[in-house]
Amino acid sequence: MPGTGADQVVDALIDAGVKHLFTLSGNQILSVYDAAIGRDIRLIHTRHEAAAVHMADGWGRLTEGPGVALLTAGPGHLNGLSALYVAQMAESPVVLLSGHCPHAQIGSGAFQEVDQVAAAGPVTKGSWLVEDPGRLGAEVAAALSLSRTGRPGPVHLSLPADALEALVSAPSEPPSAAEPDTTGIDDARIDHTLALLAGANHPLILAGPAMGRPLRWPDVERLSQITGIPALPMESPRGVNDPWLHTAATCLADADLVLLVGKKLDFSLRFGRPPFFSETCRFIQIDADEEQLRKDERVVLTLHSDPTPVVRQLTAAALAQTRQPGAWREKVAEARSTTPPEWEHLRQASHQPIHPLRVCEALQPFLNDGVFISDGGEFGQWAQAGLEARCRLINGPSGAIGSALPMALAAKLAHPQRQVFVLLGDGTFGYHALELDTALRYALPIIVIVGNDARWNAEHQLQVQNYGPDRTIGCDLLPSRYDKVAEALGAHGEFVQRPEDLAPALERAVVSALPACVNIAIESVPAPTFR
Repeated sequence: MPGTGADQVVDALIDAGVKHLFTLSGNQILSVYDAAIGRDIRLIHTRHEAAAVHMADGWGRLTEGPGVALLTAGPGHLNGLSALYVAQMAESPVVLLSGHCPHAQIGSGAFQEVDQVAAAGPVTKGSWLVEDPGRLGAEVAAALSLSRTGRPGPVHLSLPADALEALVSAPSEPPSAAEPDTTGIDDARIDHTLALLAGANHPLILAGPAMGRPLRWPDVERLSQITGIPALPMESPRGVNDPWLHTAATCLADADLVLLVGKKLDFSLRFGRPPFFSETCRFIQIDADEEQLRKDERVVLTLHSDPTPVVRQLTAAALAQTRQPGAWREKVAEARSTTPPEWEHLRQASHQPIHPLRVCEALQPFLNDGVFISDGGEFGQWAQAGLEARCRLINGPSGAIGSALPMALAAKLAHPQRQVFVLLGDGTFGYHALELDTALRYALPIIVIVGNDARWNAEHQLQVQNYGPDRTIGCDLLPSRYDKVAEALGAHGEFVQRPEDLAPALERAVVSALPACVNIAIESVPAPTFR
């Protein structure tokens, strides 16, 4: 029976197991909305296009299945590009489907016509225009596959409105889906890798953003356990100064051989240069992206393959070898768990405004089975340094802020039985505060904790460091009652000024079973550093 191109798009998504379509409506995609009615796919309708892409990003990171965003043409598409960059840097499997002006009108000055393919190209693994209505389903399937193949990342398709509305009597057969490479590396190179690691005094495993995620990190931990080599995830834009590393950050300079598991030798590692790494430190790279394999005298071995199967190969081969428990691994683990002595005082401090670590102390008991989402900024860095959670998402290597609240909505969809706590600063809350309305419409009771110091504090601290305290400008905000904003939308609101009120406020937010905003007046302090 004939159907439209839009029907093909929906069919392809459902066939691939996609359950949620993160979207904001617009002229050029209404045919897809119509095709989704009554089908086994749920439209999650956001308040801003970037939020839809951030939600798709959060879904991709937590499930390793593609998160799919559907945006309208022109300004709608362009509003989502910054969020695509966040997903690209986080190596998140995302597919962005954008409506487009009719194919028949391209080049004639059509309504909202813009070269969307070129605009999305720099922040995607692939970006193309689908011209043949009969190919819509096949191209969507190809995009979903590409987003997961090799190094995960975002893919974009532009879908002309006339192609979506066209009747298609015989859809083209979809291409064979490209599956992730699971063949790994030949045994000789696996043995060579293990020999190099065994010959090092202080070897270290550093995992990239994808390999540090909840569903991939256990493989890295297993390799670390079997070989006795310490392993650390590297997903923060602050890289070697990631506050989550605690004093383990200082151990990087002691490493003499570093196994990079899907981790780029980039700015976050200060390109492997002194003083963050020693002059004599050498590197082994495992990467699905051949362009990331460095031709450098410090890189002694490169393995071009999907890191996950290679890590499993290394683990299996290491099991057959006798290894002594490593004091070096214990040293790094101890450094990771070590915090400055004064932190204990700050966690119990009773002064006002409230120190961020006092917020962490009150929240930690709620994270036993909770999901922890953190944005960037100074409050976000304190949260990342001061909280531990088995399931954790941060803003990622892009260094962008604003993604956390939408990602928390995706986390609640992925883990409906678990409490989801999202921590962000007051400046960041302003980016997507109205996604609390989305949370209410779709019954997603996340707990949003706003560290409110009435300031863009990260930039303020940089100004103080670089120009002096008398030359700060453009960073002041009002001590706004963001809890009242939440209440006005119909969510639960709490305003906390006293440390002793933190735990009761958090408990009330959880018990409310509503999306909640806990607005906390915090001390404006610089992020923690361990160097």
